[in-house]
Amino acid sequence: MAFTGKSLADGTVANTQTAIYTVPASTVAYISGISLYCNTATPQTVAMYVKRSGGTARLIAHYIFSQQHDHVPNVLDDRLVLAAGDAVEAITTTAAVVPYVVTGVEEA
Repeated sequence: MAFTGKSLADGTVANTQTAIYTVPASTVAYISGISLYCNTATPQTVAMYVKRSGGTARLIAHYIFSQQHDHVPNVLDDRLVLAAGDAVEAITTTAAVVPYVVTGVEEA
């Protein structure tokens, strides 16, 4: 078993519910953090979901950013353990103004 700790994904949240990280085949992911930052003065609502492979997306976090430069250093209260094909999804009010970083460890 090989463990690789790293930034698993980064980008900006879309205004449609979209996967921001999907666990690769034959891998288990231990997600330790998901950070969010608001780059706009326009209020933003962000919802985060976990979707098990072939399952239904379930809400895990919901945030309202009221001003520019608001941030959430970690949306998780505890680690997420995800199997191959599972995904973390997100949606926000305005596309491309809320950057995210997903950190953790992958076990192949």
